[in-house]
Amino acid sequence: MVEAIKVEDLNYSYSDGTKALEDIGLTIYEGEKVVVVGPNGAGKTTFFLHLNGTIKNPQGDVRVFGKRISDMKIEDRIHQVGVVFQDPDDQLFMPTVFDDVAFGPINMGLDEEEVEKRVNKALSKVGLEGFEKKVSHNLSYGQKKRVALAAVLSMEPKVLVLDEPTANLDPKSRADFISLISDLNERDGITTIIAMHDVNALPTLADRVYVLNKRIVAEGSPRDIFSDWSLLKDNSLEAPDVFKLFKVLNCFGYSSDDLPLSFDEAVEVLTRTIEGTEGHIHLHIHEHTHKEISHVMDSYNHHRNGKK
Repeated sequence: MVEAIKVEDLNYSYSDGTKALEDIGLTIYEGEKVVVVGPNGAGKTTFFLHLNGTIKNPQGDVRVFGKRISDMKIEDRIHQVGVVFQDPDDQLFMPTVFDDVAFGPINMGLDEEEVEKRVNKALSKVGLEGFEKKVSHNLSYGQKKRVALAAVLSMEPKVLVLDEPTANLDPKSRADFISLISDLNERDGITTIIAMHDVNALPTLADRVYVLNKRIVAEGSPRDIFSDWSLLKDNSLEAPDVFKLFKVLNCFGYSSDDLPLSFDEAVEVLTRTIEGTEGHIHLHIHEHTHKEISHVMDSYNHHRNGKK
């Protein structure tokens, strides 16, 4: 397997001395879908800014496809790793959509014909053909998100880093954006690294999950991470709603070895269960049911109960 990103012994402190990252080490392979989760202030955005060389830091080794990011020219860095920030207004500052999307390729030194080709291709990928002459700041928030993504895709990165890509999107825009990111990974082979609090979208976008809280606290599959309620509690994290629902169903006697993490998985699991039990699911209440439900609720709703 090809190592797309390899980080070793990465440390970083803010100017006031506050520790932001501590002994970070991880490896992400080409074509993977990786999600980084952690509480606010855990250092996720700071970590991402190391991956494309925005933060130049001698305290650690960051490599992209085997090359030290600190040794790469800027045009090579932005071609290898593209970062899409949470707020699209942080990336959109040119007079028109075309200008915003063309900014990167122009600064890569590409000729006019190649720039136009890349702009058209990037806008097509995000579903914004015909938006070239529009003013980015007059667009809806979801459209701005797509323009910001297109501005990064126009540089044809091999690794795409997205900070809270579904934040502040309406349900349809959220679903469309999740589908778009999945297509970029599965169809175009772009390695995706995502920071997000949207745990209900996470299973679709992650092969593996890293829990970051200034340091790497845990790593595993989405199911491994969400099954460890003490890990979630200690790091102020949530589990997908579907997963919690099936945890409650277990208290009523529903048995499933692999609890679903998404709505689609839930349909598949229920279908298999019903087909294997002659068309029926039997639930019941026994003397310990309410106690078990209370335990599940306390485990996965710790932040609502004011517990630390």
